[in-house]
Amino acid sequence: MNLTGLSSAQVAAKIEQGRVNKVSRKKTNSVSKIIIRNTLTIFNIVNLILALMIISVGSYKNLLFIFIAIANTLISIINEIRAKRTIDKMRLIAEQKPTVIRDGKTIQIPPTEIVDGDLLILSLGDQVIVDAKVEEGQVEVNESFITGESDNILKHPGDKLISGSFIVSGTCKASVVAVGSENFISKLESSAHTIKTADSKLFTIMNNIVKYISFALIPIGALLLWARFRVPDSTPEVAITSTVAALINMIPEGLILLTSSVLALATIRLSRQKVLVQDLYSIETLARVDCICLDKTGTLTTGKMTVKDLIPAKGQSKNALEAAFTAILSHSTADNATSAALKQKLLKTAKNREINDNVEIIPFSSDRKYSGIKTPKSELLMGALEFMTKNPEYLKQEKSLEGDYRIISVIKKTPEKETLLGFALLEDELRKDASDIIKFFIDNNVDIKVISGDNLSTVQSIATKVGIPNPTPVDLSTLDTPINYEKLVETYNIFTRVKPAQKKSLVLALKKQGKTVAMTGDGVNDILAMKEADCSIAIGEGSDAARRSAKLVLLNSDFAAVPSVIAEGRQSINNLERSTTLFLSKTVYASILAVFFVILPLEYPFSPIEMSLLNFACIGFPGLVLALEKNTERIKNNFTKNILQYSVPIGLTVSIVMLVLATVAELKGFSRPELTTISVFVTFSIDLVLIYWISRPLNPLRTTLLASIIGIIAIAFSVPTLRRLLDFTFLSLDGIIVTIAAISAGLIIFNFLRLIARRISGKIFS
Repeated sequence: MNLTGLSSAQVAAKIEQGRVNKVSRKKTNSVSKIIIRNTLTIFNIVNLILALMIISVGSYKNLLFIFIAIANTLISIINEIRAKRTIDKMRLIAEQKPTVIRDGKTIQIPPTEIVDGDLLILSLGDQVIVDAKVEEGQVEVNESFITGESDNILKHPGDKLISGSFIVSGTCKASVVAVGSENFISKLESSAHTIKTADSKLFTIMNNIVKYISFALIPIGALLLWARFRVPDSTPEVAITSTVAALINMIPEGLILLTSSVLALATIRLSRQKVLVQDLYSIETLARVDCICLDKTGTLTTGKMTVKDLIPAKGQSKNALEAAFTAILSHSTADNATSAALKQKLLKTAKNREINDNVEIIPFSSDRKYSGIKTPKSELLMGALEFMTKNPEYLKQEKSLEGDYRIISVIKKTPEKETLLGFALLEDELRKDASDIIKFFIDNNVDIKVISGDNLSTVQSIATKVGIPNPTPVDLSTLDTPINYEKLVETYNIFTRVKPAQKKSLVLALKKQGKTVAMTGDGVNDILAMKEADCSIAIGEGSDAARRSAKLVLLNSDFAAVPSVIAEGRQSINNLERSTTLFLSKTVYASILAVFFVILPLEYPFSPIEMSLLNFACIGFPGLVLALEKNTERIKNNFTKNILQYSVPIGLTVSIVMLVLATVAELKGFSRPELTTISVFVTFSIDLVLIYWISRPLNPLRTTLLASIIGIIAIAFSVPTLRRLLDFTFLSLDGIIVTIAAISAGLIIFNFLRLIARRISGKIFS
């Protein structure tokens, strides 16, 4: 194999032959699909049919709802397109550009420009994008996404690298043997970087609402229209407009719009902080996070290290220690903070006394926790001492070292004996804002678990400095198997010498305890745990493998953005919870009234135009204001419980009062305008009580909102043109008495039903 790579002419020829990596990667929906999906909805189709019914009887003033539906659709399309463009742009930034050699030069190209026969350079953290064969060097790969096994596999020249696997250690040059659909991962029709679908309670609720309402609309509409024509003295206009009003009320179209808009806007806001959201509904998961697992590197520390001192072991010289480090580092291809710090310190000052041509490299592995070189006569190993030797004297020497440092030890092994040569003391650079980040988590009731592969004293020192509660650590390498992970996570917040599979076990143990777990990571060794976490957050400067496994990516590698991410999630879901309560209350009473007015030969109290007013004043407007309000409180209780314990009582209350009111109006002989006016005022008053309850505690914004809602109804009634348009009229004395009585009864019924709903929901969702 020519290790200078393909020439430009060869690349052009292969592209001409179609031997290029044109693969269909997971993308967001196209603009046309977004437009079609948001336009051709069951709700829009129903709205169109209802509009045609209104047009057929010439009641054009009752067509306001169709313009609201059009506005909802346009806003939804615009928001989703904005979010799509933001995500596409940021995915492009986050996408790995593989390194290839062409014309003897090293360049980076997009994955879709790789051609058959290209020479790739692969190193620690890279994902193998296409099937390839190792030509030079050796690497360890993780094929867990393909085989299900977490063990690392050493690949030598001539061995095949399977697309979808990840480089765990080492560096190699590999020739591409398959592109596009010929790749193993393409044939398997899965990908190592597939993102697990978010377990979204919100999405489930919305889907169920749409499903059940869709099934109910057609039969209820047909029966209601038939029943309206049976009412004495009913006209086609009254029958059709009242039927349309009932069906419009059942459609929570604004809720679907509001949900997609809030999540899309949250995605856009997060993008301004260089946070890539891979799944809109992962924002909901963020809102529920009450435990965050993090490594110290890249989160509490900057990831940079400095060598503070080199200390020879007893009976050894500093020159021998420097020479051993230099020998290992001269052959090492590792590109990490530890190697960088040691190379900066040693390769300019020490002479290599160990190098020869007959050297086998032992690459670093997160399982082994050491690297080194091997010659026919000896081995030089560099890493965590307890993983390289069990000699109690050597371990005692390490423990005697003062200071809170990361300790890298060097051991020389021959067939006859092993010799400890000494230690390098390294110090992590602490993030300036680490303490503030930890304080945010503590103040917001988020448990913090530090899961690190480093030694106990180093991690404990950093945890103490940044203010993590209960910083007493546990060293997992010292525990007997099987380990009781559930007891560990109850007792400790700091875990050291943790292997990749153990990180996964710790996350699973936290989830068993009912925690909603976020896991941050930057390397291949974090992936197993990230996939099991409810929400995974990757550091942008980390490995491509970690980025592709995460639901969110911090493109600037700025962990200070995580508090903002959690706050954004809480704001979105807390506010949507209140808005959903408003929309569902309307759906509940509209559905109940529709069924009862099919049975009872009474006049339906609303027309479409009055429902449009109520929907705007009591549902859409307050729902939008509350949905965009700043709110970072921790989510309490169950989402379904929270919305049902208010929406169902209000829905039942309005239904009961409206049925009684329609009966009284029939007995009293109220005119249609008087019945409409009383019904709107009563419904408005009961809805206003609901808005007050879900807005507590009141603040200037919420108080202004309540005043504005009252103002909207007051204007609608006091302006003559609007009053005539809405069929409002001044009430007689009997009408005023009935209105006051209905509102009073409604408040009593609501409070009674609210207490019952709280008890029932407490038992169901306990």
